[in-house]
Amino acid sequence: MERKKLATLAAAVTASIAAVGFASPACADGNSNAYIKPQMPAATILQLEAVRQATAKYLDVNAAVADGYVDINVFIPHMGWHYLKQSLVDDRFEATKPELLVYADDPCGGPRKLVAVEYGVPTELVNKAPQGFAGKADAWNVVAMTNMWMVHAWVWEWNPAGVFNPTNSRVD
Repeated sequence: MERKKLATLAAAVTASIAAVGFASPACADGNSNAYIKPQMPAATILQLEAVRQATAKYLDVNAAVADGYVDINVFIPHMGWHYLKQSLVDDRFEATKPELLVYADDPCGGPRKLVAVEYGVPTELVNKAPQGFAGKADAWNVVAMTNMWMVHAWVWEWNPAGVFNPTNSRVD
């Protein structure tokens, strides 16, 4: 795709994301006044929007479970509850097929809310970080307890520390 068309499309996607906003931990309407203001390549923005579209069906945690994501009973403060789809764990990064979905408890007592996706590639299958999102913003790290290269993408809850930061101060 031509660079100009890509930039125009990215601007349109950014505007549409800003119009929708991210889910908020607030109880009132579920929307936040904090929107994506990405300082990243247009191609990354397009990938992140594709992730949002592909995972929108999992806003309801029951849909994720029905599709094979399993609550692995891992809760990490400022991340949330992790649900793994084992059949997706392999040696590839596929943006629209995250190995894990991350949910936060609703402070109002409702169902868990999808806040992020997480990618995991076993270190036994690849010896260096996978080629992930376009650009250099996604910083993959080896997580010792899983022996996997991992990276988060906070596509459903705005993260003041950045979309690829592992933790999010807005999530308990």
